[in-house]
Amino acid sequence: MQISTNSRDDVCIIEILGRMDSISSKEIEAKLNDVIEHNKNKIIIDLAAVDYISSVGLRVLLSALKKQKEREGSIRLASLQPFVRDIFRMTGFDRIFSISVDQEEAIGQFNAQA
Repeated sequence: MQISTNSRDDVCIIEILGRMDSISSKEIEAKLNDVIEHNKNKIIIDLAAVDYISSVGLRVLLSALKKQKEREGSIRLASLQPFVRDIFRMTGFDRIFSISVDQEEAIGQFNAQA
């Protein structure tokens, strides 16, 4: 599992490569918390390279979303693979998170809110 971050305009983009499960959850959670604590109001989590997400991975994302909302920021998810998208639909997380087709769409939606 790998995590990379970069910025575009005033948006922090986090790309996750690999599985989001009990093995990787601590590292992902630490990275998300670090980004949130450094006052990044707009965060995109790109899941294009995530082929599996467990309930632990979902919990990490939900926890990050709650923390970000407390700081009056927002998180958009982008580029969900079909299996991951199905998990989001089955669990109802697709109604909790803002989900974009790709990073470009997510950035455009952030800009439209401004």
